[in-house]
Amino acid sequence: MKMKKFTLKKYNLFIAFLLTILGFGTACSKEEVSPGYGTPSAGFRIYGKVTSEDGVRIPAIKVIMSADYSYPISDTSFATYTNSDTSIADYYGNYQVRLMDDRGKMDYNLKFEDTDGLALKSYQTKDTIIKFVDPKFENGGAWYVGEASKEVNIKLKKEGE
Repeated sequence: MKMKKFTLKKYNLFIAFLLTILGFGTACSKEEVSPGYGTPSAGFRIYGKVTSEDGVRIPAIKVIMSADYSYPISDTSFATYTNSDTSIADYYGNYQVRLMDDRGKMDYNLKFEDTDGLALKSYQTKDTIIKFVDPKFENGGAWYVGEASKEVNIKLKKEGE
């Protein structure tokens, strides 16, 4: 009888180990599990041109694309992190920012900030939210593969206007 219990216990441990390796250990958890390496994700790219209200290109504008995420860590508290990418508009005012997203959030904060001081004319900071509604993914067919792109051309107001 002791030998039979020992053998069953041994097999149960082996099966539990296999299920853990396959990921079934967290499948029934009530808490949201943070994604890890190998999680399907897609790229979201925003590109365009920064100009003044009268159509003149503006170089050296800092462009920040970001998304905030929260994960429950207990019944009363959350862990929050921000995923972001930053770019500087080139001589012609062109910019491009890109984030990898594993949640399919598809709406992103976009901030345009004049950081060159008084070297050129100063422009007001502009914040906006860009939503990807029914995006077309290149190199894939769903939110978890490929990359979606959106062109966003921005006009900034001069400081003091």
